Amino acid sequence: MLYFRAASNILKARLGAKVPLKDAAVHVEVLEEESVETVPPLAVLPGSLERVTRGVPGHTTAAHHLKMARMAEFRHAPVVHYVLPDCYVHRSGVEYRGGYWGSRGPLRQRFPKAPVAEVHEATFCMAPAAQTYFGHWLRDACPTALLGQDRGRLLLDLRSDWPDAARYATAFGLQAGPFGLLHVDELHVFSDHAQGQSKRARYNLLRTRLAQNPALPHATQRPVYLRRGATGAARRIAREDQLCEVLDAQGFDIIDMETVGFEERYRRLSAASVVVSIEGSHVNHAEFAMPAGSALILMIPGDRFTIVHRGVAHAIGLRFGCLILDPSSDGYVVAPKTIFDTIELVT
Repeated sequence: MLYFRAASNILKARLGAKVPLKDAAVHVEVLEEESVETVPPLAVLPGSLERVTRGVPGHTTAAHHLKMARMAEFRHAPVVHYVLPDCYVHRSGVEYRGGYWGSRGPLRQRFPKAPVAEVHEATFCMAPAAQTYFGHWLRDACPTALLGQDRGRLLLDLRSDWPDAARYATAFGLQAGPFGLLHVDELHVFSDHAQGQSKRARYNLLRTRLAQNPALPHATQRPVYLRRGATGAARRIAREDQLCEVLDAQGFDIIDMETVGFEERYRRLSAASVVVSIEGSHVNHAEFAMPAGSALILMIPGDRFTIVHRGVAHAIGLRFGCLILDPSSDGYVVAPKTIFDTIELVT
């Protein structure tokens, strides 16, 4: 009976009027007000941004991220806490009275074939982007979980295709795990996508918990090249083996995401004076490990340009620079000199 009631409410929410979270909530609290801060200019070689041709297909435009790249100020949205009554929660999102908050997949995904479990109070940590991208899970859902640790059951999903998620949750001290279809009397959700002082304090706490974990020792300080390989969406670098040889000769530690496990990867990244890598979710591993004050240099394809890591790096206390890569039939082209020149801009 509960399943059919859930299905009926989900269908009504999908087909009916969409009530905003703030209007459906029985309690709304601003935990941090909007703020604006002046930031250093982006470290990028002259003329590089002019080679950007488009943003990430299906997500953002080049114009949007070029504007972010040139910003002299960051505006941080407020952190807002909502309490929603009588909700149905599943891995794709939250069905509340008059609306839905979650990923926009097919309607059938919102009818999980599972019995409905009753929960009195819970916190849903999985904002839509965190359900799709590991990077957002690590840098958004996990900090949000800290806001919800004293607010009932923590709904922080651990996707089976993200093997490092469980390791991070354990190291962070977060009680996370899979969940099916829940009916929740009192659900806490947060608008928590900005990187103001609240998020920075939580980044620092999570990074500190990682650093204090005795299973994750540190290494001797070196610059690092973080090789993405075939992990995630393909972003192949032309003649990458030769690039790695050049960097190795200059004292770089080459870390391959495909072959180096979680503990060893953290150990080496936690001693990085500089990390160089192509843009992608794997960069979040470096951001949560690198010492504050070290430098992150991202190689960003000009035909899928995104600059989101500029804000994350600034919030964590890293110096940030980037270089723009041109596509070729063999992959994205990287001239080693541009890497060294960009490092000079930020060190």
